[in-house]
Amino acid sequence: MNKLDAPVIDDVTILHDLVSNELLKSYPHLQDLVLTMRAAYSAYGNTFTSPTFAFRPPTDTQIAFLFGHFKSPPKVAKFIETMREESDSRECPMCGSLHSGTLDHYLSKNTFPLFSLFSRNLVPACKCNSKRGEKLHGSSPDKRILHPYYDDCMSERLVRAQFEDLGEVPKVTVELAVTDTHPKYAAISFHVEEVVKKSAVKRYLADRWSRLFRKPSLVVRAFEKNFASVADVEVALLSEQDKLDDSHGGKNNWNSMFVQGLLAPPTLAWLASRLTDPTRQPDAQLE
Repeated sequence: MNKLDAPVIDDVTILHDLVSNELLKSYPHLQDLVLTMRAAYSAYGNTFTSPTFAFRPPTDTQIAFLFGHFKSPPKVAKFIETMREESDSRECPMCGSLHSGTLDHYLSKNTFPLFSLFSRNLVPACKCNSKRGEKLHGSSPDKRILHPYYDDCMSERLVRAQFEDLGEVPKVTVELAVTDTHPKYAAISFHVEEVVKKSAVKRYLADRWSRLFRKPSLVVRAFEKNFASVADVEVALLSEQDKLDDSHGGKNNWNSMFVQGLLAPPTLAWLASRLTDPTRQPDAQLE
């Protein structure tokens, strides 16, 4: 989960160039959609949270051409291919995994085909894209999927790991890092349930714990040595967290979630009891 800068793309100019290109098989089938699509693009930022777009729907033929241009963008719409390529090395802004690789239509292209090619409706994502499917809202409009281009709260720390029954194989869960007083609590909670928790995040966190347990420095480099106090362990974790946030460009990547879980008082106390033990060999297994 991460806030992204919205694409700076002249969608309207691209649209006009696309529909007027006589070399494309879609010519002239999309021409009478131009005014409708321009109006839809203009309305998107104010209504994507509760879409009630009353625009004339495209025909089946027009939809097929729109989908085809998304799948195999012509030269005039090369920004789509560029966005795909750039997403390959980017953390997933939807669930926080350390890769993306696909473009997700925030508003499903099946339900809202007018936005099939609209840059601000195209969000980098990983496999969580397919697991979310077309889900957008819960039982009320405020329970919705967050939008990385518009929801500023995604730059805040929203989610963290939680470890219980500490030992070699603890119970691993994901919990919110915000309270129900947060102005977007309903949306954050819904997004975490429908996107983050349906990803592979718990398996990833469990694997990180396994490595930490076996050899602490594999996960937190400062843990290659022992510490004098609980406070010293906490300082090392906070430093690691800051570096991860900076490296991944946000506070809700899976590695930062993991360190946040280690900072929880019960887990921090458990770690410190081992890392401050004077009889323990540095970087030894956390018995």
